[in-house]
Amino acid sequence: MDMFAEMLSRGGLSLDRLHNFCKIADAGGITKAAGRDPGKQSLYSRQIKELETFFGVELKVRRGKGIVLTDAGQQLARLTRAHLLGLADFQQTARKLPQRISIGSGNSVIEWILVPRMAALAKALPEGQFECYADRTKAIVARLLDLTLDVGIIRESAVQRPLKSVPLASVTYSLFVPRKLSPGVNAANLRQRLAYIPLATSMGGSFRDALETGASKSGWPLKIVVSCSSFTQAARLVQSGQYGGVLPGIARVDFDPSRVVEIPLPFLKDYSRKLCVAWNPRLVEVRPFVGRAVGALA
Repeated sequence: MDMFAEMLSRGGLSLDRLHNFCKIADAGGITKAAGRDPGKQSLYSRQIKELETFFGVELKVRRGKGIVLTDAGQQLARLTRAHLLGLADFQQTARKLPQRISIGSGNSVIEWILVPRMAALAKALPEGQFECYADRTKAIVARLLDLTLDVGIIRESAVQRPLKSVPLASVTYSLFVPRKLSPGVNAANLRQRLAYIPLATSMGGSFRDALETGASKSGWPLKIVVSCSSFTQAARLVQSGQYGGVLPGIARVDFDPSRVVEIPLPFLKDYSRKLCVAWNPRLVEVRPFVGRAVGALA
């Protein structure tokens, strides 16, 4: 305790300063955090200098017309964010108020894996309030690392230290065809029928490259007439009955098997992605509720 007393006896440290420092880190600069308010800009600049004096380390450096945090600044932001989250959770628990938890993943995973699990998740965590964020894997990993996101559902291969993870599901890809669009189509006659089925799928990325390369090398004809920015858009076109769709197998939850047939594409059998539930163990230390959410998902 003497160490804390000596540290706190010096001026320059306060929750308000630390909170504003996190706001600057989250916004990416003083101007953005202050909303172009000159008074706040001056306050935030002074508070950063006071924190630098208190800790004896440079927390920011100038880059162009703005500033960026140093490694020490980023570390301080993570430490502060974790402690503020812990205090906020403690307050919520003490007041018997709902606990907020944020979950991030790709749009298709949210719709086809997370949403079907929400009822079970809410049952396991009745005091929870859930926020679902759709974003790219790289952005989700970054938010997990800086403690601005509680839980992520991402590819196992994307997990970085110090993140922890548990397996969730393996995602394979299939062709989904409305039965009225191509009656009698099946795995045996698919190669002959495929060239006549108008298809919708994702417009880019590694999956599209693998799809077109695999089909070309294997001699499978593809008639892709609609390229979508997301798999969920392509799934809506399949539901219209006018298009087939090359989609993740998890999309099957959207389709009535009496109306839409799912057929695995042979040249995509090795193209699969292992998904996991990922989290930052530092966050679980101050927010045990996050650990319960991970357990409920996994």
